[in-house]
Amino acid sequence: MAADLRLEDYVIRKQRGGYREYFYFRVVRDGKETRMPLPHPFSAEYRAAYDAAHQAVFGMAPNALASPTGVAELVRQHRLSEKYKRLPAASKSGRNLALDLMGERWGKFEASAIRPIHVQALYDSLSDRPATANRRLDDISSVFGWGRTRGFADVNPCRKIERVESEGSYEPWPEADLATLIEKGRPEIVKVVLAAVYTSQRRGDVLLRLQDHTVDGGVWYLSQGKTGTAVPVPLHPVVLAIIDIERAARRKAAIVDPKRPLLTNSRGKPWTPSGFGASWTKELIRLKLRPATVAEYAEGAFQPTFHGLRHTNATMIANAVARNPEIFGGIDRVKSMLGHLSERMAKHYTRRAKGEHMNAATMLLIPEIGNTPAWIGNTEAD
Repeated sequence: MAADLRLEDYVIRKQRGGYREYFYFRVVRDGKETRMPLPHPFSAEYRAAYDAAHQAVFGMAPNALASPTGVAELVRQHRLSEKYKRLPAASKSGRNLALDLMGERWGKFEASAIRPIHVQALYDSLSDRPATANRRLDDISSVFGWGRTRGFADVNPCRKIERVESEGSYEPWPEADLATLIEKGRPEIVKVVLAAVYTSQRRGDVLLRLQDHTVDGGVWYLSQGKTGTAVPVPLHPVVLAIIDIERAARRKAAIVDPKRPLLTNSRGKPWTPSGFGASWTKELIRLKLRPATVAEYAEGAFQPTFHGLRHTNATMIANAVARNPEIFGGIDRVKSMLGHLSERMAKHYTRRAKGEHMNAATMLLIPEIGNTPAWIGNTEAD
């Protein structure tokens, strides 16, 4: 076991023979020692054993004296809330990491005692990983926002925190790099890439929410996983051709499931986010689009990210409408395609939703990207 394992109050760890570990609940009161054996903290039996020992020694459960407005109680109640229960699986995983962090750093304090200076210190401790730091801050802010109207604190201490920009996270792809990926990449990866860059949607939405029952008449009716925003997404002929390929493979395999994700891996199975992430990184390294490790990037070099495909789409449309905004509808067209709720994010991309009626014509503004692989089929108009 790692030496830096954080043990709960009154838990003692002993090691014998260089590798065997033993754990005890130990309390000394009025000069008298009470010691009770405990299972390993990672075991399923540990929690019940610890609670029983605490009850036996102190006559109460470990959290019986926890403040009803403390951070620990805020974390506990948020995990029981409908807001938490309705989070998508990926979002819930990130929220859990943030809740654990709040409990670890501030669990013994009142929620109202947490100030921006404390949040900034926590954020700064993660700032060597900007994207992670920003995600944790967003989740912690959501938790405090949820707790503010429930009596935990009068203000959200996450406001006005100085963030570290995540270099490369939103950088659009250079044309040559994107062409290399599309023309030389493995088909199962290229299909996801093309679906993302031609729809401007996030990776999780493309992998998990592009389904038979959400596609009708050349339009993808998407409820975005991150924001819950309902966005009608007109599908480019290249994406429609990819969907035809996947549907044909599904018919051949006699699979009837309208809610099964359409995009599949090399084994014909729907992608999992982690499985795609591993394959994505491996493919970029194989194509020499990135080095094997982040430390090997040259200073100032382009760092390809999947989210950058979304920014690539927005950049192409923005460049097109900028040439003639009177005809193409100006930046509102870009905003409409991305469908963000947040004005901050709309400004980040220079885009946010204003009208469904402009979306279909937007497809005409996106130029053909590289040479579309022949296996996708003929995408030229008859």
